[in-house]
Amino acid sequence: MAEGDISLEETPTWAVAVVCFVLLAISITIEFILHLIGKWLKKKNKRALYEALEKIKAELMLLGFISLLLTVGQGPISEICIPKSVGETWHPCNKKQEKKKYEDGKNNSDDNSRRKLLTFLDPNENNRRVLAADKYGKCPEA
Repeated sequence: MAEGDISLEETPTWAVAVVCFVLLAISITIEFILHLIGKWLKKKNKRALYEALEKIKAELMLLGFISLLLTVGQGPISEICIPKSVGETWHPCNKKQEKKKYEDGKNNSDDNSRRKLLTFLDPNENNRRVLAADKYGKCPEA
């Protein structure tokens, strides 16, 4: 949290209620609009489009449920530690192929002229793309 931010426990109840009400109102409005579109499609005998709309609604429901599960479980999920020996075996290329590709990239001037975003280069290890490197993670060094 940035300095000056307040936690959810310190947030006024009315502010939390307003945010929840706005999200609920938007959800109900979207559901009502989809219901009206479904009624219109049935009235115009567009059975295939109506079925497609129902499939989209089901997928959105599933996506929302998965999002809820990920939000609720983000703490336990982030504490899962994968052993380094297992992590090193799940590469699409073996170490020889990765080393050859890295050396070929060094010799190719066209390849070196491009920016390499999100790349962590360590002479002792393979090239790995890193989104958020945490040197002091919760996993014990093994």
